[in-house]
Amino acid sequence: MPGLSVGVIGIGAFGSMIALRLLWTDFPGLQIYDTDDLTPRFFSNNYGGLNVGSPKMMAQNCDIILTALPSARELRQVCFGWEGLATGFRTGGIVMDLGVTDPLETVALAKELDTHSVKLVDAPAFGTPDAAKEGKLTLLVGGDDEIIERCRPVLDKLGSRIIRTGATGSAQAAGAIADYLRAARLLAASEAIRLGAHFGFEPATLLHVCDMLGGAEVTRVLASDVATRLFKTGLQLGVLRGNVELAARLAEQAGLVLPLLQSTSDAWSKAEARLGYSTDHSAIIKWLETLTAEAPKENGEQPDQSA
Repeated sequence: MPGLSVGVIGIGAFGSMIALRLLWTDFPGLQIYDTDDLTPRFFSNNYGGLNVGSPKMMAQNCDIILTALPSARELRQVCFGWEGLATGFRTGGIVMDLGVTDPLETVALAKELDTHSVKLVDAPAFGTPDAAKEGKLTLLVGGDDEIIERCRPVLDKLGSRIIRTGATGSAQAAGAIADYLRAARLLAASEAIRLGAHFGFEPATLLHVCDMLGGAEVTRVLASDVATRLFKTGLQLGVLRGNVELAARLAEQAGLVLPLLQSTSDAWSKAEARLGYSTDHSAIIKWLETLTAEAPKENGEQPDQSA
């Protein structure tokens, strides 16, 4: 977009590299702001860019403002606090949040900004400050298609991988969900290593055997059967449940406390009770879809989700 005016709010270790990247490529008129007055002043003196006095002043002269802030609280402050940018934009202004923040707050902020005709794009950036300076970040991007297309010249300068996730808030949610999956896999593998060690397995050998027996196929099954809802892997849910239950008994007999293994065994047993032994194991998501959150009981007990 010719003549696109861009600003960066948050000139810290990461935000300063974002600003440098934009300043040294297609945006020599870049505007900068930080709540610490000295930081953007030093940056401007050393590298260039226009140091402005408030978020609102920046919005009055920018088409897109990028924020590199530590949390949704700081983002809300620059949007709606002192001299907030929300009331500074001409119609059609865009805020692009590069921080990793709360998805629920992101959605709430997007709705509030929309009342001021300002669009929010959540684009959490993954990578080091050096990667930011070199334009090699991975960016997850959530927002309206038309708005993201307007941001494309900026996104292309910052990221070597740009992954479209969906509506505003979806990119922030994707980051949290991906880390949940990473955490669960690491915990599961660590429990497997501990259980295997009890039977004399070397960790590397155990992990190799697990991969050979189907562990490495999980990603493929998720893409080919769960995402598509084909559920045709050929492995019965009851067979897998039985083997997980056996592993849980081995851990119990060995005196090992493996909380994820026990929870997994319980979950697959409940899924089999609902879906049946012969159901394809990839269809366990159908059981998850039957579960609903219930209000806690009056005596403080947790609701039963054994559906």
